[in-house]
Amino acid sequence: MNHILDKNKLIAHRGDNTNHPENSYAAIESALLAGAQFIEFDIQMNADKTIIVFHDEDFKRMSDKDISVFDVTNETLKSLSIHEPNQFSDKHYPTYTSSLDEILALLKSYPNVTYLIEVKLKSLKHWGLKTVMKKLLTQLKPYSHNITVISYSVAALEYIRQFSDIKIGLVFNNYIAKHKDIANKLKPDYMLCPYESFPESGYWQGTWEWMVYSINDIETAKIWLEKDGIDYIETDDITLLLNK
Repeated sequence: MNHILDKNKLIAHRGDNTNHPENSYAAIESALLAGAQFIEFDIQMNADKTIIVFHDEDFKRMSDKDISVFDVTNETLKSLSIHEPNQFSDKHYPTYTSSLDEILALLKSYPNVTYLIEVKLKSLKHWGLKTVMKKLLTQLKPYSHNITVISYSVAALEYIRQFSDIKIGLVFNNYIAKHKDIANKLKPDYMLCPYESFPESGYWQGTWEWMVYSINDIETAKIWLEKDGIDYIETDDITLLLNK
């Protein structure tokens, strides 16, 4: 049986994070090589005010080091391996955190892929929204045609709407009425929620398309892509779902 799913509807969550440390250069490159047409990754701002591709607020999970992302310098990152030891042991040692600029340089070779960049709430709170968003928009300006900025932060998305034509996506964990009200006002291009939270019927319709996360097996993916209202699914195992 042919299990290949429509690659135009699959989003690689933090790159190919089943086979490589999440958000790493290798994970993103692997997803690209597998043929993913949508790739999501996270950003934080470190002690040098460099935007780095990283999810957590510290390095405990990725490096087994109790170091805050807000205290780590660019120099320290050169020797701090993010090989995700609890998941991969030493298989990917050493792997290093990439700056956003390093990942954007990779993306130049794949201009037809859409990239979802999630701005993390912790960086916005620590450094201030304007500090993070102003620098982010400056870096993203040459890539605006295939970039979407996503966030749980409504303020960050409003900033994008005010100062850029980059697409935006509203992320939330629970399908509750307040998010409908926010969406009707914000008019995001995408809405992202857990697939378990998406209603069986009567979903909110608007200017946006729906993305649900995270689905990591073929049969569940097929079921959800056949559901009314679902435009895309996000997965941690992009190579499996692409049948590569």
